[in-house]
Amino acid sequence: MPVLQDWVSFQFPSKLHIEIDATSKMASYIKSIGSRFLLITTQKELQSPTELFQIKSSIERNSEGIIIYDDIVDTPTFADLDTVAHFARQSQVNCIIGYGGFEAVNISKIVSVLATNDLFSEELIFRSKVLKKKPLPLVIIPTMPLMGTECSPFCTVFDERDYERKYFACPEFFPELVIADPKISNHMTSSDIAKTATSTLAASIDTILSKFSNELTNSSSLRAIELIAKNLIPSIRDPKNLTSKNALFSASLLTGISQSVSSVGLCFGMSLAVVSLTKLDIFQAMSILLPHIMEYNLTTSANKYVMIARALDEDTSDISVIEAAIKAVEGIRKIYIELKIPQRLSEYEVKKNELPKIASLAHSMSFLESLPRELPKNEIETILVAAY
Repeated sequence: MPVLQDWVSFQFPSKLHIEIDATSKMASYIKSIGSRFLLITTQKELQSPTELFQIKSSIERNSEGIIIYDDIVDTPTFADLDTVAHFARQSQVNCIIGYGGFEAVNISKIVSVLATNDLFSEELIFRSKVLKKKPLPLVIIPTMPLMGTECSPFCTVFDERDYERKYFACPEFFPELVIADPKISNHMTSSDIAKTATSTLAASIDTILSKFSNELTNSSSLRAIELIAKNLIPSIRDPKNLTSKNALFSASLLTGISQSVSSVGLCFGMSLAVVSLTKLDIFQAMSILLPHIMEYNLTTSANKYVMIARALDEDTSDISVIEAAIKAVEGIRKIYIELKIPQRLSEYEVKKNELPKIASLAHSMSFLESLPRELPKNEIETILVAAY
């Protein structure tokens, strides 16, 4: 029996640097990447100002300069993205730094491409123009674990015309370097830690269930699950426990490596739809939907669920495959119950009459072709009803 499939395609070009208390040394890590930097963040995600000041000071002492762009309050529009890209061109920077959370990373990926190409963000996302030049080098400094999006080659953009999140992937979005420092995440509350860690669990399980997964991506995602299972509760009991939080950052990066080769999946697609049409953020949506989606996929992906159960440290000896697969769902439920994590959309004032529209939007996501079997819209709605 072969150890690997007949063929495996695996490529991950980004450099990852994981270190506790790396802020004062940032310049030494990025000096070979650029000399004039534009650091992009949002006002909502401008967390850990002390660490940001240390980063800025370190880079200023060892480069031609750094500009901080924080004019965007929260979720950017296409017009916001075009404004930042124009600013990057006018400033003649040669490296983009994304500092913050989900939105800051999305913005930075897009701006790194727009800054060197003569096109608008809408033309990029809808592929109406071809990229002709390489993007500016991109460095990502996440202020929290971002379920893999900090190092994977995709982004999402809010389209204010139809109030929907648009998904776009291209190899140019791979960052040159990701620097993960758990000390930067000291602003995170226990609730923040719980929802980001469980969303990383959801994202890692998405990659395992993808029909494009392979032994290498599964190994990366399963290790991510193990790290979360062992370190989530210690991180919540002591939010200043940097060793445990470091493991959560590592889990997120491992998930991003898997996403880059495998795919995002049903939980991410449904969560984008929920975020588009409700007031939930992406982490809340991923966290709520995970156990319900796992229950839905139980019988079609039983063998993969056995691996997940073992990664969660569930005992699968001397039981059938289906019984072992059920252990995976039970393992997730145990975490949720112990941490009192919400498992219902109704707890966040989502209206039941919104579920059909959410299902329709989720069904339209292009990456759902990665699912192990075709999923009709009515079945997505069934999952949403179960999660309500």
